[in-house]
Amino acid sequence: MSSQGNQQKRVLGLGSATSTVVCNMIGAGIFMTTGLFAADLGSNVGILAIWGLSGVLALCGSLCAIELASIWPEAGGNYVFIRNIFGRPVGFVAGFSMAFFGITGSIAFVAGSFGSYMENLFPFIPLKIAASLAVVFVTAIHAIGVREGNALNVFGAYFKISLLLAFIVLGFATVSTADPGVLAQAKPLRSLGAEIAVFGAALASTSFAYQGNMATSFIGGEIRHPEKNMKRSMLLGMSIVTLLYLLINGVFLWAAAPHEMVKADGNGIESIGFFAAKRLFGDSIGVAFNMLIMLVFFLTLGVAIMIGSRVIYSMASRGELPKRMAHLNRRGSPVNALVLMCALSLILIWSTKLKELVESVGTLVTLTTGIAVAGVIVLRIRKPDLHRPVRIPWFPLPPIVFLSFTAWMTWSVMSTNATSVKLILGIISLALVVWFGVAKNHSRPIEKA
Repeated sequence: MSSQGNQQKRVLGLGSATSTVVCNMIGAGIFMTTGLFAADLGSNVGILAIWGLSGVLALCGSLCAIELASIWPEAGGNYVFIRNIFGRPVGFVAGFSMAFFGITGSIAFVAGSFGSYMENLFPFIPLKIAASLAVVFVTAIHAIGVREGNALNVFGAYFKISLLLAFIVLGFATVSTADPGVLAQAKPLRSLGAEIAVFGAALASTSFAYQGNMATSFIGGEIRHPEKNMKRSMLLGMSIVTLLYLLINGVFLWAAAPHEMVKADGNGIESIGFFAAKRLFGDSIGVAFNMLIMLVFFLTLGVAIMIGSRVIYSMASRGELPKRMAHLNRRGSPVNALVLMCALSLILIWSTKLKELVESVGTLVTLTTGIAVAGVIVLRIRKPDLHRPVRIPWFPLPPIVFLSFTAWMTWSVMSTNATSVKLILGIISLALVVWFGVAKNHSRPIEKA
């Protein structure tokens, strides 16, 4: 098979870049996470506040990523930023953690969500089988070429926006099915510390749904006029998705009160989109929405696979992963990196649970993003005269807000979910072993900005 070597071409415009952000953000998170923590929060205001705070957090992160991406407009996103600011070891641990668990965990969660909805319709198809087949099929599409994968992303963005708008309009046009007797279901009394931890863990879960707001910084090497289009695509995509998320949660609460969003075993409802659709529209229309939501999950897989493979490509091009992972086929796709992402995602699908993944992945990605955000402050101090095509407005408020939220979420998850702690510490430990055992000897020097 012919190839274009290891050099990427800039073939994606503003529309494609914005579609990548929207398609990556709208996915399993909005249709799965609210039901996981709604009963614990216990109030409509609390649920909407968590989603609004997550939007603020994502906006602050996006502003920081825009400044850094204008300095280094290339593939890799946070991995490249952290490596260039804090050095090769820290950059490797961040990149390895993102590629081998953060992004692959996102893929596994989205695929598992697809399988969960599939199982609701066809109980004879096991969740993990459906999830695995979806990952393999989408990987094959992206392996054909960049334009083919991008076409899937653009279609996904328009389809998702249309579906969410239809769900919002039809939902609010239907008589509410939420139980008005909310006060009759009193929450168990908790200490202030426990209450703060619950809100922080919920924030970590919803932050998962906002992942993808920095999507274009990971594919910067393929975007035309990156100094303009990365900024515009991130801000435009963020604005569209945040508004849709708040309205969708309004529909969920129109369908059911927080205390109703639990299963018979006391656990939160995972498929909250399907649950709300059935309550509002009845079984027949609810099933139709279930199938459409499944398509949303399927389309989300493509962007996550695309981004994760670019992190692996970027690490390989710097000598920190096998050179073959940086190979591009004649249509610009890093095929070997895509295959590796697919294999890692399948391992997580078969070895973890959805709730463990959403909190662990949300926290790990937020942590690595937090390091990159801290780098904005460090870089301003170290190199105040460095050319920055785009500068953060209201500096240093956005990075300070983001770092404060990151500390809160990390503490909350680690104090409420022991499995997440083990997964996060495990992947960081593995990254350190690989760095000192192999990657350090082959890592290329950092180029001066």
